[in-house]
Amino acid sequence: MTRDIFRLVLVGLLVLTFYGCGPASLDKAMSRLDNRPDWHRHGKLDLPRHPAEKHLQGWLIVLDPGHGGEAHKKGYKRGPTGVREADMNWRVAKLLERLLVDAGAHVTLTRHGDEFVGLKERAEIANNLQRPDGGTGADLFISLHHNASSRESANFSSVWYHGEADWSEPSLDVAKYIAHRLGAQMRTNVAHTSPLMSDQLMYGGGFGVLRQCNVPALLCESSFFSNKAEEQRLRDADYNLREAYAIYLGMCEYAYGGRPTQTLPTVERDGVTLRISTVLDDGLDKEWWGHERDRTLRSTISVCLDGVRLASQYDAASKTVTADLEPGRVSGDGQAPHVITIHHANKFKHHNYPQRYRLTPDSGPQGAYQVTPLGPERAEPQS
Repeated sequence: MTRDIFRLVLVGLLVLTFYGCGPASLDKAMSRLDNRPDWHRHGKLDLPRHPAEKHLQGWLIVLDPGHGGEAHKKGYKRGPTGVREADMNWRVAKLLERLLVDAGAHVTLTRHGDEFVGLKERAEIANNLQRPDGGTGADLFISLHHNASSRESANFSSVWYHGEADWSEPSLDVAKYIAHRLGAQMRTNVAHTSPLMSDQLMYGGGFGVLRQCNVPALLCESSFFSNKAEEQRLRDADYNLREAYAIYLGMCEYAYGGRPTQTLPTVERDGVTLRISTVLDDGLDKEWWGHERDRTLRSTISVCLDGVRLASQYDAASKTVTADLEPGRVSGDGQAPHVITIHHANKFKHHNYPQRYRLTPDSGPQGAYQVTPLGPERAEPQS
């Protein structure tokens, strides 16, 4: 009996420790809504490991801390009291690198100190990264920046993609998670404007570093160092960690929903008809409950040749998509390459990568065709 009483007392003490005088009443919970704090107040910095970080394991990620090596330029990329954007970008990159490496990702930085690296060179680091499977190209390129404005009060978070929205679907999928997390963690002026922006709003040809990336790529302008109060926050490595953690959380949440892909399309001749065939992969965990069900949105499945949609068939059992080309649609002279586009999205509305392939007729006697992956669509630079 004594032991039972002791256990009851212990449980009671634990309840009091965690809940005060017991579970809160509805009235008490409702009263918390009477004086809600201002959005811009920063709460306690809490950094738990996201359980979904396991889905980032093995990813190849390139982090690009912008604007290094130009400290000699008077006033260049500096806040009202002279704090350099390059320094805050660097601290965020190193902290984010640690978070991602701890999650099992492989991280490459485009600079290793305060040196200048050209836009094309940064993009090429991501484009040419060697993959364990023998291929090339990072899974994701993230350029880390902070913004400036002549309007001192400006202080919102934005994530930028290249070109038109439908050129950058896989980039946008991850960008939206990161954008929402940045605003929430950093308490910037959320809902002031769109959190996702095309780089062509700034320049006709877009941002050089995004335009030259052949892999999913985005650029974060996490907050405004031209805002006096924000500049001072950005001097603090703990605040930089808040930002890095926001990007990490967004990436975990994106990876949780999977990135769909497909097998390299084959093109085979059936009499006079050419048949394109590929097997879809929804990118989701194969062990989840319900994995045997179709998790691809059929309305999103399409096959295009040179921008023209083809009639296609989808077999849900084998996850195979086929499309037939009419005779004469593809040149057989070995001179003109064509572009095949495969498109589909899973139930999280995450889009497949890669989407584009070059179809090159082989001049050999068998009439074979070579299929090679292409990067995303890109705009030509405008003067």
